[in-house]
Amino acid sequence: MDSPSKHVLYLARKIGARRAGSDGEAAAASYVMRQMGDFCDDVELERFSSWRSDLPPLAAIYITGVVAYMLFPLSYVACFLLGVAAFLLFQMETYTWAVVSKLFPRSPASNIVGRVHPAGERRQLVVLVANYDTARSSPLGRPRAARAYRVIYIASFICLTLIGILGLIGIFGSVAKFHGNSLFTLWVIFSPFAAYLLVISGIMLWGEIFGRFSPGANDNASGVGVMLSALESFAENRLQHAEVWGVATARSWAGGRGMVEFIKRHPAQVKRACVINIDHAGRGKTVVFKREGPMFGFSPNRRFKRLVLLAASKTPNLDVGKGRCRVKKSDAMVAMVRWVTAITVGGADRGSYEGWRRADDVYHKIDQEALDMTLKLVTAVLKEIDASEGRKQAPISSEPTAETESL
Repeated sequence: MDSPSKHVLYLARKIGARRAGSDGEAAAASYVMRQMGDFCDDVELERFSSWRSDLPPLAAIYITGVVAYMLFPLSYVACFLLGVAAFLLFQMETYTWAVVSKLFPRSPASNIVGRVHPAGERRQLVVLVANYDTARSSPLGRPRAARAYRVIYIASFICLTLIGILGLIGIFGSVAKFHGNSLFTLWVIFSPFAAYLLVISGIMLWGEIFGRFSPGANDNASGVGVMLSALESFAENRLQHAEVWGVATARSWAGGRGMVEFIKRHPAQVKRACVINIDHAGRGKTVVFKREGPMFGFSPNRRFKRLVLLAASKTPNLDVGKGRCRVKKSDAMVAMVRWVTAITVGGADRGSYEGWRRADDVYHKIDQEALDMTLKLVTAVLKEIDASEGRKQAPISSEPTAETESL
């Protein structure tokens, strides 16, 4: 079995940046397909088209909120309607139900799916997923900004909400015949909210225009490396009752579009599957993510989470903690939003990832021990799932998977 670091080295150093629509993205897809072809029972390339990033659509929504604010002195109704539209579009994009993103240019992309069949009767499907594309660096990727990203994101949500409320107050004030100066004063008071949206959208667009594309060693060549090594391991020593799929997804930075397309293409199989997303596995302490999402949190199926932690506790010399990630619309979050049983394992750094949106996310910063620890965890979890199916327990994926938390 090849070590995960071999795959990370090839993806991050030999290929380098794997931006959407580039030769690097295509080369990474080709590499993963070749590797899977060496040990999987069958491999499939699933083509689709997608926009390249979800930040320009999000910036467009913020600017729509600013325009709504500017319309207030001209039309309270227009301010209210445009503010509500921005609020709703923000919600849809946040939870990966793209609306504004669909207006942006598309380019071809591919998911690669490799399958390893069990030695006996198949009773459970386990999907290992990791994205192979990389993003531009951004000021939001700096360590302090990344750790504060959820606060920044929630503040944007609050500003959009307040601008809609401003329009509603204007409509009510005009009906109640409030003095014009009072409404003008209120408009001025609300100006910091529009200014905040304008600044954040400017920061996003700055990164999208001037940011350098990351080599993506930790984000997320590390996840792909662990996934490929785990697949090869189970091809050599097959599980008895669990079929294993490895899915390398494209366009993670387009709001998890690769995972969205995979679920669309395999709805019946995925609904009965357990999805393990492997993310940023090459740095930091290996953790099981108990909540994900940049605004409201999504938690994994409780039974599945208990099984993962049980597998970790039963494995000697496996040091695994619990963590959160609030910066990324991960493939697991995409699945949980659609009520698919999913969980993320990998490395975390106080709510963020090391290397997230960083141009210095290079191979020499990868920690071999962290990669091996994540691979050991994934291997232990799959063996535990297989053993539980051998004991004829109810399917792990029979319970709802996502729950939201209040702010």
